[in-house]
Amino acid sequence: MEPALVKDETEFDSITFIKDGKPQDLKDPVAFPFLYNDNGTGEQHSEVRGKLITIAPDKPDLDLGNKYFNIKHSPKTITPDSGKSYEITLFDFGVREVHYTPFSANKENVQAFGMTLLKSGECVKFPYKGLITSDFTYGKWAGHQSPYLGPGRGRELLPINPTDLEYHNFPHVFFSRAGGLPLVISVARWRPYVNEIALADLWVKPGDAIVLPPKVKPALPSCSSDNVARSLILDLHGNRNSARACWFMEGNATLLTTTILGNNDTMMAEATKPHYHEEKSPTKHTLLQLSDL
Repeated sequence: MEPALVKDETEFDSITFIKDGKPQDLKDPVAFPFLYNDNGTGEQHSEVRGKLITIAPDKPDLDLGNKYFNIKHSPKTITPDSGKSYEITLFDFGVREVHYTPFSANKENVQAFGMTLLKSGECVKFPYKGLITSDFTYGKWAGHQSPYLGPGRGRELLPINPTDLEYHNFPHVFFSRAGGLPLVISVARWRPYVNEIALADLWVKPGDAIVLPPKVKPALPSCSSDNVARSLILDLHGNRNSARACWFMEGNATLLTTTILGNNDTMMAEATKPHYHEEKSPTKHTLLQLSDL
């Protein structure tokens, strides 16, 4: 007689990486040129609503975060399950473990990474086309997944959380939903012509949002001084650690957020597509005290 089948108690609950919501096209920005933050929900309006703010200008002298010097970078070709290869930038920070410094996402801190804080009750002129808005659910393990491993490995749970950053020539808006945990966005200020990078986690208070304007890599003028070369910055971001706060809050495994990003045509167009950056070393992300938000 065969033994009765018993459930294997070594099996764990399923792990959520990232779940996409249903995308919606943004309204015509000519007719609705203002983006308003209603307590963590984005609204488009034909006229100013609330307090009108402006996109914060770049300030290359702002220098926050954990810094790495003499870093290296090289091109790397990725062949995903779809079979259509693309190229990313492979970083080497020259360390065994990469550390991200936690900061509250206030106006000064987000500007240090090329972003603008959009608080509840504020609006900003937002004249961009080719965008959608969508909800996303991020699991606490989303940073332990990598899209750069090759065919058949896209849903592999990694024992480490590697660096995954990007920039693109279209705007991005991250909303931290009211009533939930803080949204965490990993960011970097890269100085590509002096081989320096600064890394941080921005903790976005529920109800706030951060706006990223379009980004392009600056060109280095001929006969540039060291000061000019260092002033040329490229701000990067990544949202795989969006649910980082869940690691410190018992009973929370996922975080719901809303994002404005490019539609399929914008994501695929050569002039506007994302440029991805990977660093393979394990990363360390520490808690920001919620009293500091």
